[in-house]
Amino acid sequence: MVTDLKRRKWTKVSAILLTMMLALAMTACGGNAGSSDSDSASNDESGADEPVEITFLSLITPNMTEEFWDEWIGVFEEQNPDIKVKRIQAPSLEGLNDNYAKTLLTSGDFPDVLSNISYQDFAKADALMEIPIDEDIEKINDYESLLLDGKLYTLQSYVQPHTLIFYNKDMFEEAGITELPKSWDEFEAVAEKLDQAGFTPLLAAGDWSTTLTFSGLTSPEIFGKNPNWYADRNAGETSYTDENWMEVATRYHNLAVNGFFNEGATSIDYNQMEQEFLNGNAAMYPMGSWFSAAYEEAQPDFEVGVFPPPTLDGSGPYMSGSRGTTFAVSATTEHPEESVRFAKFLTLDPEFHKAFSEKDGMFSGLVDPINYEFTPLQQEIFDLIQEAGTVTGHEAHRAGDFPVNGLPNELAKAGQQLLFDETDVKQVMEDLDKYWEDNK
Repeated sequence: MVTDLKRRKWTKVSAILLTMMLALAMTACGGNAGSSDSDSASNDESGADEPVEITFLSLITPNMTEEFWDEWIGVFEEQNPDIKVKRIQAPSLEGLNDNYAKTLLTSGDFPDVLSNISYQDFAKADALMEIPIDEDIEKINDYESLLLDGKLYTLQSYVQPHTLIFYNKDMFEEAGITELPKSWDEFEAVAEKLDQAGFTPLLAAGDWSTTLTFSGLTSPEIFGKNPNWYADRNAGETSYTDENWMEVATRYHNLAVNGFFNEGATSIDYNQMEQEFLNGNAAMYPMGSWFSAAYEEAQPDFEVGVFPPPTLDGSGPYMSGSRGTTFAVSATTEHPEESVRFAKFLTLDPEFHKAFSEKDGMFSGLVDPINYEFTPLQQEIFDLIQEAGTVTGHEAHRAGDFPVNGLPNELAKAGQQLLFDETDVKQVMEDLDKYWEDNK
């Protein structure tokens, strides 16, 4: 997801430290080359029939469970008896595996294959292997957009829009809402009607997911209308205090001031927020397409629809999101061929591609798409993607260029601060600009 969930630069200090760590790791690996020929021959002889073991860092979410990964790893191992996959996971859900991957890199336990990382950061620190572009890679639609300086460091073959608002159709009907909002004025009017009808209009939480709530509600106006916003920000041509950003951030803040978000939002986490919506405790839920899979799994006793977040003038729809889950290979893996083979399985194997897309509410990003049978809700999302014509970057994802390292955490912080009445919107946005300047 989640989320796959991931586009920013390391700070200079981080890059230097990572480069030093990698150099040490490579030196240590090189030390093993000093074994005698007889030792090597003995090892080759004794392990000739033994499968090699590679380590895989997976992301666990309500959709992408341990059971799901283990089942499909078993399928891969059956098809590839020469490879054994050891799956590991971060101790807590953070939306991306970045923090845990950095910890593993520091400790010298960097996995062979990694999912849901900000690949551009690790690639720039020389932590990732360049993946050869062959006829398999050419099956990925627009794989060129994944290149960094002409080199490929990640495999991503899915389409996953993030900027969606799911809504409870029963509540909308009871509140007398007959048309879905397109502009911010219309969106605020819908929230007011829902509030007057006794419903909680919107949901938010207090963890990493606030990144998606804040960025999801504001992205159409910013990144939909300027898909190169991050490149322009790196060039000093745009700012978080520009009029358009200030306007949508203020509108977001006013939703909280008017009591349209759930009470005590910052005291719950992503899983609890999702359950609140599935339990029928709120009318609208800003979230990515992966929720469609959770909704199908839960089968609540009400129907859910979806619409894109508003823009100031009601134009659109604009979709922002990602190419789905990243799969990358360590630059120091002792088994590069086997690791790439596994990464390709996770992106190109027809049966896994279909199952993975369906499990996490994604859509095929292959030249020849391999889609599953959509639910009515997923068909609505697919139709929105077709209407929008493209899915632009936002949050941690490339919008002309990548954002600075760590931006999603700052967006989550900003989104949470703006949920409080007394927050100074301009100060929050100035802080985002300052963070960018300090980390570019």
